[in-house]
Amino acid sequence: MVRQRKDGGNYYYQFIKDGKRYSGVCEGCSTLREAEAYEKERKATASRAAEQKSVRAFVENFREELTGGTKIALADAFELSLLKPRSRRPSGKVIQQKREVFRDFVAFMAAKYPDVTDIVGVLPRHAEEYITLVRNSGRFDKNVTYSRKGRTMTRLAEGIPSSRTVNLYLTVCAEVFRLLARDAGILDNPFSIPKLKKEEETREAFTAEELKLIYEHADDFTRPLFTVAIMTALREGDICTLKWSDIDFNENVIRRIMNKTRRLVEIPLSDSLTAFLEEQKKNADPVYVFPEHARMYKSNPTGVSYRIKQFLEGLGIQTTRTPEGRSRAVSVKDLHSCRHTFCYYAGMMGIPLAFVQSIVGHMTPEMTKHYSAHATLEDKRNGISKMGNFLDMTPRRLLDNAAEPERAELHALADSLPIEKVRALLAAAASL
Repeated sequence: MVRQRKDGGNYYYQFIKDGKRYSGVCEGCSTLREAEAYEKERKATASRAAEQKSVRAFVENFREELTGGTKIALADAFELSLLKPRSRRPSGKVIQQKREVFRDFVAFMAAKYPDVTDIVGVLPRHAEEYITLVRNSGRFDKNVTYSRKGRTMTRLAEGIPSSRTVNLYLTVCAEVFRLLARDAGILDNPFSIPKLKKEEETREAFTAEELKLIYEHADDFTRPLFTVAIMTALREGDICTLKWSDIDFNENVIRRIMNKTRRLVEIPLSDSLTAFLEEQKKNADPVYVFPEHARMYKSNPTGVSYRIKQFLEGLGIQTTRTPEGRSRAVSVKDLHSCRHTFCYYAGMMGIPLAFVQSIVGHMTPEMTKHYSAHATLEDKRNGISKMGNFLDMTPRRLLDNAAEPERAELHALADSLPIEKVRALLAAAASL
């Protein structure tokens, strides 16, 4: 039934189909004939909808009417997903990594299912086939393109990827479909696939002997990296791009938003690290603390890692190991190992876990294991009195404390005894 408002306004339709009442405004209708035609179209739509056998079939056949979804080409999906609000803004490096991952999925679909050009056409079986491929043999497009020293280069991706890499591919694809689901009218995310169980973190802490080798043989390139890493637990990229604006010499603290997590960390400076950083001012660079490292990291970040690896291997320190069942070696000792070393010695010195976490910003299960290997409840209680020593954890003191535990105990006493006792100890030492 079609009727018009008494004042000559809009036309309205109303009918019943399979016991359900349908009504609404006849949009765009200015005559009775147009309104009747509109109602007829609505009836036909309701009739077709009643014939659907499942919710999925209903949504697929009436996607546009129900959701207002628009076609989004697979080739455009990732860039469109970047326009969506996120809880945390990713760095440029992370965005490029994710772009390459989704580009590989687009290449897979173009080769295997060329008729599927929109994201709405991607089905769970397509996603499962792709992720299974990645799990078993790595990315679909084996030619990996990257830049080095201003040149575009290509290498062949070989070997079975780690669980972490597989989960990265799954997470990136799922994220794109999740962000665009409403726009495209997608009912279920095709990449709702269980992740692989994470493999144990492979990096290891440096031993006292290895630290001694590093600091005895470090050159002008490696010394700044290892000095800052072992005393702050900052990552490679955060050290290379450390700016003078990140350092407050009045309060002796580093305040920096970490490249990887985009979280702010606040790291107190020891006297020795403050002196080391002030020495870097002679470089006369107004922006970066380590300008040479910043230039290399921004143009060729893998070059920094390569030089560190070559340096360590030159000292006889094994930097890689091939896990059982894998064809590719993984890194076990590199600059990132300093974060684990930091946690290891913090645990040995009894520093509270929460305090360490506030400095490193994030602790992997493996880092926590290094910490917990030495952090007993009593250690943590005693560690409160030794925070000052911990913040002045220079490489030499690390080695001395590891080799001569009596010195560590003496340091603890110096910080915890009443000043009268300290003066008595000094007087006794002077008479020796």
